Amino acid sequence: YGGHVRRIWAAVICSILLSACAPDNAGDHYSDRRVDLSSAQLQLAASLTPFTSCEPFLKHVKANALAMVGPWGLEGQAYPEILESSDMAEAATDTAMKSADPVPDVDYSSTNTQEVGVDEPDIVKTDGKRIVAIIDSELRVVDATGDRLRSLGQVRFEDFWPQEMFLSGDKVTIFGQMHNNPSIARRSGNFYEPWSPITTIMSVDIGQGRPRITRQLHLDGAYISSRLVDNTARIVLQSRPTGLEWSYPEGSGLRAERRAEEENRKIIRQSTIDNWVPWFVLENGRGELVQEGTLTTCNRIYHPTSNSGLRMLNVVTIDLGTELSPHGHTTSVLADGQTVYSSTTSMYVATTEWVDRRFDDVWNTDPAERPPVMTRIHKFDISDPIHTRYRNSGQVIGTVLNQYSMSEHNGYFRVATTDHQWWSPDGNANSESYLTVLEDTDDGLTEVGRIGNLGKGERIYAVRFLNDLATVVTFRQTDPLYTIDLSQPEQPRLLGELKILGYSAYLHPVGNSLLLGVGQDALETGQTTGTQVSLFDISDLSQPKRVDQWQLPGASSEVEFNARAFLHWNAENLFVLPLATHRIDDATSEPFVGAVALELNDNKLRERGRITHLKKPPQRNCETWFEDTEDETEIEREYCWVNFDWRANIQRSLVIGEKIHSLSSLGILTSEIGSLQPLSFLDF
Repeated sequence: YGGHVRRIWAAVICSILLSACAPDNAGDHYSDRRVDLSSAQLQLAASLTPFTSCEPFLKHVKANALAMVGPWGLEGQAYPEILESSDMAEAATDTAMKSADPVPDVDYSSTNTQEVGVDEPDIVKTDGKRIVAIIDSELRVVDATGDRLRSLGQVRFEDFWPQEMFLSGDKVTIFGQMHNNPSIARRSGNFYEPWSPITTIMSVDIGQGRPRITRQLHLDGAYISSRLVDNTARIVLQSRPTGLEWSYPEGSGLRAERRAEEENRKIIRQSTIDNWVPWFVLENGRGELVQEGTLTTCNRIYHPTSNSGLRMLNVVTIDLGTELSPHGHTTSVLADGQTVYSSTTSMYVATTEWVDRRFDDVWNTDPAERPPVMTRIHKFDISDPIHTRYRNSGQVIGTVLNQYSMSEHNGYFRVATTDHQWWSPDGNANSESYLTVLEDTDDGLTEVGRIGNLGKGERIYAVRFLNDLATVVTFRQTDPLYTIDLSQPEQPRLLGELKILGYSAYLHPVGNSLLLGVGQDALETGQTTGTQVSLFDISDLSQPKRVDQWQLPGASSEVEFNARAFLHWNAENLFVLPLATHRIDDATSEPFVGAVALELNDNKLRERGRITHLKKPPQRNCETWFEDTEDETEIEREYCWVNFDWRANIQRSLVIGEKIHSLSSLGILTSEIGSLQPLSFLDF
């Protein structure tokens, strides 16, 4: 139990380090602090091997579980603690510079994605004729062919939480989780009762008028993310052992704990394959059973030779052109999964390990001797439209921010990470960032080049890969924008650096020489002050410069943590981002909730207009408080915030023809794209 508490605090402290402030210590960016990995770490990073049958698989997991079980079962003790994160909505070729542009000869926008040819799931999709949206546990289908939007029907989900979807022809494929999960803990006074997440994939037909659920696929495991290439979807799940009813200490004391642990060891010895391999249940639209069974076969489960925990990373392959079914199309790895990146031929899943059970005494050692925080990366071959095949594994120092931190180009995998260091009295001052280049070899995903010492004392806030160029933003008090040459993978080379106040959390390429950054402005102390959109000129890579900027004090945008909320309509040089002002520090500032459209002309950003779904302006609220100064005198201060109907938060915008449609929980507002004047509103 004490070890469990230490691991919880380890995860908490490392999470705090993500935002910790410390003095800015810039250094020689060309230097590189090499890190020696232990043989155990290297072994886990090398290529994995599949089990030949279920017998060796069961022997392997039982042996590992027996080594890890305690008086409270495996929950809280079985696995390395990781910082949970959801996949976020990446650029590698010339065409990637146009990844957010519309499909040629089709006058409607698509989801803002990372790679050309790789669609990403979202809460709204369009085919130019219909708009399909997930809003407040409802799927809404809208006809967009007339002068005004017209509802074609909706499906209200009572026990299902829909998260995101794909649209393929007349089929909508939705990913989410059931609310009435029968495996949720029975909290009969026992804090340690296990809970196993269940992912549901729902197929909805929208071709015959009112949308109709045709199939439901329930899978053991938590949904991480998915990608769609040529109508083949790959769904990434993280599963854990199920159906193991642990014994717990009855009362306190060593005797009670020993009895419970021995009972738990007996439970593991008597366990079957169904306790360790995820299960699936396939139902028709009426909820009637069609098929059920194990999600993956034992010979498609890969593993390292040493213990890597008992969680299982599963990649489920589904052809959206056929009936929903997982049969025979799942590849699994005994490993954790956290962040997903995909090209058209390869999928990578990365996981940061904050604390490993092999280093239980990590807090009792000198900080300089503690093992570094590492990120494991698993590669899957998705070039076959039917199957997904495990390819290789590797490991890099530090943590991955999101999918945009990764890129595949010309046979090399590039990844940007931040090494936050372990907790120390000087806080996060010693953190630094790296860009590592890996190659797929017989020895695993092997490092061939690395550049380090980026943003000393800071962390990565944004990354964008463009062919042989990487642009990286780090921040704590100021925002260095780095340009890095990757044309020689063995020798990544820093080309230029630009320091400005604030930071960019999302970088979007515009043409061949401009980069748009969406983030926050900040004071010299590092305190953020509101949304900032920066236009960078990178035509001279040795001297990147900001040529224009747009700001809205007190505001923030979903684009800062979800790139799919960003719209770039290339035909109009138009950029649309949702915004909400939650804080008003300047008495002259006016609160705003909606979306702002910026247009680019002659390397200048100009506000074309604003879109709002509010029927009345947001209200400013202020209160006065007093702050003691160092000489014990009181200073009167005023703190102001904004009250508004949260349902009016615009979540997405899309273009069809000469109209721009903005989506909120209140409905869809249609505006004229040239003037942004409202034309009609479809009320939800």
